[in-house]
Amino acid sequence: MNKKQILWGFLFAAGLFMAASYSIDNRGFHSGIYGIIGCIFILVAYTGMNWQKLQAHDQHTRKILLLLSSILGIIVILDIAEIILA
Repeated sequence: MNKKQILWGFLFAAGLFMAASYSIDNRGFHSGIYGIIGCIFILVAYTGMNWQKLQAHDQHTRKILLLLSSILGIIVILDIAEIILA
């Protein structure tokens, strides 16, 4: 393995660890800045791991990246809605 793969893998693992700070309970959806940063880390790590496929316009990789971006967007919107409604 080269150093870039190790870096992307570490960033992905850190993103999963930080995204685990999200919780859903009877009071609603709760998160902090760590959850949002974790989701961004996951998105950046996926993009970095598949950069050559993205440059080659691989449709499957682009669809997964769009799905991950959409999930991140929904999480951020829910977090903002919780702050506004609280």
